[in-house]
Amino acid sequence: MTLVAVGTLFPTISLAIIALNFRYTSLAGLIRAISSMLDSSRIDDSRRATMLDELQVMRRRTTLVKYALFLSGIAFILNLASLFFGCFSFRVIAPVIMALTIVSMMSSMICLCAETILSTKAFNLHIAEILQY
Repeated sequence: MTLVAVGTLFPTISLAIIALNFRYTSLAGLIRAISSMLDSSRIDDSRRATMLDELQVMRRRTTLVKYALFLSGIAFILNLASLFFGCFSFRVIAPVIMALTIVSMMSSMICLCAETILSTKAFNLHIAEILQY
């Protein structure tokens, strides 16, 4: 295993963490906005029910993004460890840690894919309510 192979994942993992952090921040803002709308007394019951459904979906999405961020962080740490062991010619452990890095990133991307599916569900809830009027 070469250090070039290990080094290629650094920008990928970093960009994934940044993108996931933006997603998490956006979701938190949406949840706050919907919560403040729910506090308004001018919302009818069907709109309130839709907003509560949207909040439930967003809570699941937030959990998935949180797991994806965690797994990406683990991948970054493992990638650093793989680089460390590769620099000091630990030829047995470095590839194992690199494999764990890849598995961690794959798991993170699976969480992201699941979150994307849920985001479509939340969007469809919102569109269905708009088309109802």
